[in-house]
Amino acid sequence: MVGTPPKSCCAGPLWGGLDLIALTDHDLPSALPAGVQPGEKIRVVAATEVSGVHEGRELHLLVYFPGPMPEDYQEWLRERARWRAWRFDKGAEALGLPDRADEDALAGRRSLTRQHLAGLLQRCGKVQLPGQVWPMLAKILPPLEVTYVDAIAAARAAGGVPVWAHPGLVDAQNFLPDLVRAGLVGLELDRPLLAKNVRNGLKALACRFKLVPTGGSDWHGWREGELGAFRVSREYFLPLMDRLGV
Repeated sequence: MVGTPPKSCCAGPLWGGLDLIALTDHDLPSALPAGVQPGEKIRVVAATEVSGVHEGRELHLLVYFPGPMPEDYQEWLRERARWRAWRFDKGAEALGLPDRADEDALAGRRSLTRQHLAGLLQRCGKVQLPGQVWPMLAKILPPLEVTYVDAIAAARAAGGVPVWAHPGLVDAQNFLPDLVRAGLVGLELDRPLLAKNVRNGLKALACRFKLVPTGGSDWHGWREGELGAFRVSREYFLPLMDRLGV
């Protein structure tokens, strides 16, 4: 999640000209301390992205914090990352790959996802495109051990603001009543390549359920691009900042 800089902002090229940023690594604590960075004109919001399963579907949850991320929640995230390392090893073994989770992943300092396995298969020449392996991985990888409802509960208990990351319109229509009751606060509406009809449908749902609208780049580092190439409009990040008191 990144904010468009006001005219008075002069953030340097290191930050892509942004005035606010939240780095949301999968199941990992924030890589940068919360607050305005020393000597810089950019504010960092502590945040993460957590995966959970709901009615057989893997959904992603963005969690934003008004200040530093609590240490007990950071440890909860590291446990998720350690579980991902175990899951990666199970997948690599089933696929006949020699690679295994490294020391950082086993210690919960690095999060290994399905994308890592897909990229490994591509580099080994077993698939041409990472997307070709998703059906195979769905069959061999152990299911996620955390439900989406539990992920929301953990976020709320830690003082975080849980937001549904890149929701599909059909999933949102089907799942929002349950997830709002579970404590969901926001819905990500602004992201790259989102069709206008989908955005409009999600905006209507956010209004109906009184959810905070947010936005983000959904950039994982797999595609070419630079920090600041996608900017969230004020419509989609100021309400979250108000909720956080930032």
